[in-house]
Amino acid sequence: MNKVTNIAIAVAISAFLAVNFYLLFSDKSVITKSVYVERYERMTSSDHREELAKEGFVAPEETYTVYVGNDDTVDSWLVKEGDPVTVGEEIAILQTERAEGQRAVWEAEREALQQQTSSVRSMISGLESEREEAQSDSSSNVNRKDNVSENTTDKKVEVGLNVDVQVDVKQDGSFAQAIAAAEQDLAEIERQQTVVEAQLSQNPGRPALISPVDGIVSKVTRTGSTLSVDIFSSQKVIVTYAKNDEWQKIRNGDQVLIQGDSIENAVEGTVLSVSEAPASDNEWLQAYKELDETKVKNPLAYYEVRILTDATDQSVPFGTNVNAIVIVNEALDVTSVKEKWLHDLYKETAYAWIIDNEGRAKQVAIATPFTWETRAVVSQGLNLGDVVVYEPELATYGYSPTVFMSLPTELPSKKQWRAFGWKNYVKYILIR
Repeated sequence: MNKVTNIAIAVAISAFLAVNFYLLFSDKSVITKSVYVERYERMTSSDHREELAKEGFVAPEETYTVYVGNDDTVDSWLVKEGDPVTVGEEIAILQTERAEGQRAVWEAEREALQQQTSSVRSMISGLESEREEAQSDSSSNVNRKDNVSENTTDKKVEVGLNVDVQVDVKQDGSFAQAIAAAEQDLAEIERQQTVVEAQLSQNPGRPALISPVDGIVSKVTRTGSTLSVDIFSSQKVIVTYAKNDEWQKIRNGDQVLIQGDSIENAVEGTVLSVSEAPASDNEWLQAYKELDETKVKNPLAYYEVRILTDATDQSVPFGTNVNAIVIVNEALDVTSVKEKWLHDLYKETAYAWIIDNEGRAKQVAIATPFTWETRAVVSQGLNLGDVVVYEPELATYGYSPTVFMSLPTELPSKKQWRAFGWKNYVKYILIR
């Protein structure tokens, strides 16, 4: 009899506990509960900034090319690679009997460049107007060909120019890319025009190639159908390249820190320009691809970024490799939280859990403009002193549960313990 009674009592107690556990912990339970949270952090303020580390090169702000006819046109060269030149300085002496023919070529080239400048500017103006009026399926097609003919000294000179831009415009970005490409072409045309104007302004009694700027001779082409001299302007900039994802972040005016073995102290600079057109495949881009560890599959996904430094060391030669740290985002004296602690992060908005004044978990919406090194910078939603908690189970509750956490385990150092004295410890433990 006692055995049956004991079994009955055990079954009754087990059933009672099971029912209570079910009522307490089932999904349909309406009994409020406290939630243990292991991970939490009190909000403090600090400075944060997002940086992009880039390989860069000391490059000229502008490159000018002075050209002339074939080998028979030049009598003697006066410069070589690496020589400094000044405005109006003679680069090469021309054959006197061929000077008039060469001058006719320059005059025809000047007229052609003027017409080409007018065409490109008209095209840019047209694209800007169309962009303002464009709908989703609008398109812009500009095709212009100019041929300039001039008869001088019974010799016909023809200079052919071709301006051909065809853009299927479905978004404003397509217009922006077309305009950026046209502006890049316009800048190159204006550089050529400067060179031609300089040549035509020289003394016709002493035919010579002259330098249009102060700078350094970078390349001399002494043989071939067209002879030329490339001149780097004396003003220096830092050239680097942004890839697809980086292009979205870098903006004109961003602060940059420049460091390098050839630069004694780090110097500051600002982003001068970010090209919207793919970079030309020249020696600068080839050098960048060699040094950059991150490769991209799309060969066109490189965009030139030019950086103007506040105090470029003029003794640093062109082509010097430097490290450029571009500060793309910066926030001063703001709170931040671990990115993994955020919920539903989307387009710079999310929500987090904090402990309110009653000790309950409360959901708050926050704005986070950027994330850097696993922490999300918070511009709205959190205040100094707020305690942010992380517990995925909190999202399953239909109410705000109370929260309890483990006590901090920070212990005083031996020096602090001795300074406070054992009598004070005893007093606070036993009396207080």
